[in-house]
Amino acid sequence: MKQTIASLFFAAILFASCNLNGSSDKYEIKGTLKNSQAQSVMLEKLSLQQITVIDSSKVDAQGSFRMAGVSEKGFYRIKLDERTFWLFLLEPVAYKVEIDLAAQNPFKISGSKENDEFQVAVTALTQTQQELQQARYNYMMGQQMQLPADTIAKYAAEFEALGEKMEKLCLDGAKNSKSPLIAMFYITNVPIQEYAKENLAVLQRLEKEIPNSSYTKDFRSIYNQYEQQAKAAEMKEQATEQVGIGKPAPEIDLPTPEGKNIKLSSLKGKVVLIDFWASWCGPCRVEMPNVVAAYNKFKSKGFAVYSVSLDKDATAWTNSIKNLNMNWETHVSDLKFWQCEAALRYGVNGIPATFLLDKNGVIVATNLRGAALEQKLAELLP
Repeated sequence: MKQTIASLFFAAILFASCNLNGSSDKYEIKGTLKNSQAQSVMLEKLSLQQITVIDSSKVDAQGSFRMAGVSEKGFYRIKLDERTFWLFLLEPVAYKVEIDLAAQNPFKISGSKENDEFQVAVTALTQTQQELQQARYNYMMGQQMQLPADTIAKYAAEFEALGEKMEKLCLDGAKNSKSPLIAMFYITNVPIQEYAKENLAVLQRLEKEIPNSSYTKDFRSIYNQYEQQAKAAEMKEQATEQVGIGKPAPEIDLPTPEGKNIKLSSLKGKVVLIDFWASWCGPCRVEMPNVVAAYNKFKSKGFAVYSVSLDKDATAWTNSIKNLNMNWETHVSDLKFWQCEAALRYGVNGIPATFLLDKNGVIVATNLRGAALEQKLAELLP
């Protein structure tokens, strides 16, 4: 996942520009609406995952509206329609809102110093994003129209400079903001893959200052997901370099159904088939009788199967071992599904996946099926 935490925020910023401690207490929003046909206004909460309607109010004949209630401190928007809305930071205070669609600045809000800081952030990001989009448009049109090379190079340099400006704005804002929520707003507008350290710093601040906020919990969940994906990508890259025919098999050390760890290296001196499978995998169940037959035929000559399950349900795993007559003792799993560390280390992205090792623990073949497996075993164990 290039982690696009900011997608909801950015969509809101861009539309609005054409026309936000985890504690809960009462807010009040009193406002006026001018030069608009809208009959009502709506209050929506922007979480890191979704947008939720919180409140709404009719606009009276004098153009006045009022909303009040209890909602978590965080990012919200006042909306007239799908393309006309404004972001703000809601907390339990009284807000005064003035909306005039004929004015150069159609949205004014007061009542919260923290929201004042947030409005500065929104304005800065909106302006820079618009400049960035224009620079990108110039560059793409320059290429399409086959403008002189020096003109295209100029557009490319402008686009790159604005990209750097945007990143600096977000990084500085995340570091210097007085509010942990606004720091999060800034940092979610840069790629988490490139700025993991800075994202972690904001997350740690959120967990220290507003640990019970849903924003903190959502941000933690997203960051954990990023870490898992980064780890998987790193292990896959290592697998490409370390796992292959002619290379020593990387160590695996996982628990059996009884909870006792068995190392792959404990089978050294035998020809070993590492078999990545799962009870829920149809092709694995189809192939398993061939593995069972090969084991029964060659076990007396020094053949062993080291089965690594990608199950996440222990009962399903153990029931399948019994039902499929997998009558060897070396069954292991960390019950982490596709996040199984051994599967990641071996670069497994589909099952069944097998690696055949000689007596020295060196990989001599991969993904042998049926008769091909028995033929190779006959060569290794005459």
